Amino acid sequence: MNYLKKNLTVGDNRITGYFPARTSLPKDGDFDWDIAKASIVKNLYRKKISDKLFKSFTGSMEEKEEYAIQAFRKICREDFIEALDDDGLWSHIDAMFFTKKNYEGLAPEALLFKLTALSQSSPQNRLADMFSGIMRGFCLKDIPSESNNFIEEKVLNSLRSDEIMENIQDGSKTLSRGINEKPYLPYITKYFTQDVSFLASHPKYFLAQLEPFLKFYAYIYTAQLALNIKNFREEPRARPLYFILDHETASKERTDLVTYGHRAVQDNLQYIFPYLSMSESLQEPSKENNVERVPLWILARNLSEKDTESLIEYAENFSRDRYEGTDFKFKYDKSNKDPHYWLESLLHESVSQFGRRRKRHAAREKFIKTTENELCRDFVKSRGQIGNVLVLNQDYISLITNISIGSKKKLRFGELLEEWKNRGIFFDKQSQKELLKFFERIGNVERMSDSGDAVYVFKTI
Repeated sequence: MNYLKKNLTVGDNRITGYFPARTSLPKDGDFDWDIAKASIVKNLYRKKISDKLFKSFTGSMEEKEEYAIQAFRKICREDFIEALDDDGLWSHIDAMFFTKKNYEGLAPEALLFKLTALSQSSPQNRLADMFSGIMRGFCLKDIPSESNNFIEEKVLNSLRSDEIMENIQDGSKTLSRGINEKPYLPYITKYFTQDVSFLASHPKYFLAQLEPFLKFYAYIYTAQLALNIKNFREEPRARPLYFILDHETASKERTDLVTYGHRAVQDNLQYIFPYLSMSESLQEPSKENNVERVPLWILARNLSEKDTESLIEYAENFSRDRYEGTDFKFKYDKSNKDPHYWLESLLHESVSQFGRRRKRHAAREKFIKTTENELCRDFVKSRGQIGNVLVLNQDYISLITNISIGSKKKLRFGELLEEWKNRGIFFDKQSQKELLKFFERIGNVERMSDSGDAVYVFKTI
């Protein structure tokens, strides 16, 4: 299938898919992890707060969440008063679950109230849309059950009633703008959906770990996108990305940390926006005609020589438009009929417009700053002369261990390392020794031989 737009016209640089950062600095709340969490629950459970709840609502968008919560509170009160002999007990239940929103800890669906005040055009959708795009419409086939007492079960029954919740119809678009995307990093989609499904099978653990889980995958996605984006002639794969444990020291002798650490990611962040914006300008996805947006590597794979003339014309028009001098000369070979040569030329021009001493350079720096601050900061630490390195604390080690073992009871340590590599997480020999010490300290490791070759690691849940 050919994804190239029929009429290629030069416009502004912009991206509306695949990545949440933009070339302007974000406002407070644009990267809202509560909204991202709620969006994951919406996609997994295919549920939302019912539209029927707002039939009589006349307030502002900002007031919708509180209005919905109070409606839930009222319905819950009515359900309890009907079931209890003593009406006075409600005040205790109300204080227990609603005074500090403790109902949010009962079940993932309680997070859905966060989405009620979200408009379709809100910048807060961008982070959630990144995860929705990764999930590719994935949802749970069976809703996991929780172990609750009588009162908790009654609150949940009220929450899940038709008055509060409604199902999302099959086939509904999962991204806020209604345009679906083929995953940019299919292997990330594979492991993200596998891991979030395992998390969701343990609802209480899911609620406790969802935010760190999303922050971890946000970094992995960002880093792997940066490391793969220039290799558009092949399908992306997990590139080496080396971490250390938070108590470790780093030195230049640990060459993998230097060569395949965050420095490599930093060097390639500058290509994300130019490549994505150029790819987007070459396509015409449509909500009405159900035409998906595709990653650059799929677009490139489907180009043929019949696209060459259109690409030549667009490359010349784009180069002229972005040229900041007075003596424009088109520097590319028009006799070359390879469409990939022209795609490379367009990408080169797209990157060049943001170079130093160019008027768009500041926009590139804002994009990189936003990406570093919002998506990378939790995992990047300074370690003296070696500079920035990637660090995982013990909580993250436990989390990625649990999701990587998944439904299995245990894995050999070597198998666990392979599972991590599949997700883009690498450790050198020194860190591997520290990992074993950590597992032995918390007691979730079993040695099956004196030699230590057969070492099994267990989940901690």
